[in-house]
Amino acid sequence: MLTEHQLSDPVELSVAERDALRDVVPGLSVVPEPGSTDRYRLTCGSTVGVVQVGDVMLELRPKVGLAPLLFMLAYRASPADWRSETTLAADTTMSEALVELFARFTRNATRAGLLHSYRRQQDAATTVRGRVRMTDQMTRRRGMALPVEVEFDEFTADILENQVLRTAVDVLRRLRLRSQGSRRTVDRLHHLLHDISPLADTRRVPTPLWTRLNVHYRPAFSLAASLITGGLEARAGERFGAGLLVDMNAVFEEFVRAALREAIGASEREFPVGSAGLRRWLDVEHRVPLEPDLTWWQDGRCVFVGDCKYKRTTGSIPNADVYQMLAYLTAHDLDEGLLIYAAGEADVGDVRIAAAGKTVRVRTLDVAVRPGALLEAVAVLAQAVRLSATQAHEASPPARWAATLP
Repeated sequence: MLTEHQLSDPVELSVAERDALRDVVPGLSVVPEPGSTDRYRLTCGSTVGVVQVGDVMLELRPKVGLAPLLFMLAYRASPADWRSETTLAADTTMSEALVELFARFTRNATRAGLLHSYRRQQDAATTVRGRVRMTDQMTRRRGMALPVEVEFDEFTADILENQVLRTAVDVLRRLRLRSQGSRRTVDRLHHLLHDISPLADTRRVPTPLWTRLNVHYRPAFSLAASLITGGLEARAGERFGAGLLVDMNAVFEEFVRAALREAIGASEREFPVGSAGLRRWLDVEHRVPLEPDLTWWQDGRCVFVGDCKYKRTTGSIPNADVYQMLAYLTAHDLDEGLLIYAAGEADVGDVRIAAAGKTVRVRTLDVAVRPGALLEAVAVLAQAVRLSATQAHEASPPARWAATLP
């Protein structure tokens, strides 16, 4: 077992296994042990999870522990359901914990059965159903009475929402699960979804249009999409490998965005991922695009900008982080913004840039604390965000903003 950013004990690896691990785990450092040709010390970056290559099974644990990771994943997927916490035994592995969390969300989504909806289908049939595709009939079956090229809407469970859940189950089935209970859980999920087609392309998970008819699927869908994105397959020589990886930088950013959005009572359109189509550039020629982690939009105006950094402050702030925030403030014509670090010895205060008339407020958010305490800390940040937005409104009348909208 490896812990994020900590050097491991020597691990015996073949050349193929070493190369495969380097290929599939972003940010993994593999350093040869002095005096040995097949032993290495490993250090994982901010990518955590489980990976299997040949006979080697590595668990890459977050430095904050499993419980905070599961809470952030659960809250990001469903702010209303986070109180149903998964109880972890001392020896619970990351793969077992993720199986239990996904199973809980999937059970909630499918409590009334699998979601059904109409899906447009095309077929060559012996009877007319729906609409005859005359162009295809004439080009493919000229002079033939049967079969008929038809297009129709079919009421089915084999729709995107269920296909994403099924694909996530396939990711979990590839993992080497030690717990018999976890294996049974995955088998039950597979049985539930065995008639559903998996996604043909897992490089990008499409998002459905959320309505009152399918919104109960959203928490399970969100977590499933994360599992699919993090699922991997690799080969070390002739040996098959598999794994599931999670980027802690993305988890922290997405949790902070969801928690702040919930705390200030904003909609996803007002507090979006990225700039929600309202993209900004630093330069007039639009060659330097900017996309901060956090933005709050009101009446077409950006009234708050912030950025998240999953790293510990040590009393000083990296210059690059301040430069980045200064660029965001300049492009959005704001006087102050918020820079949030995942942990630190103490708040390092504010950075006032007199020549530009900008202030970067720096705060820390310790994600290793219990969920209630963490959300209380987010509520404090939300107060600062509201104040910043109010000041932006007062300092920038609508006429001034209208001229700067993209």
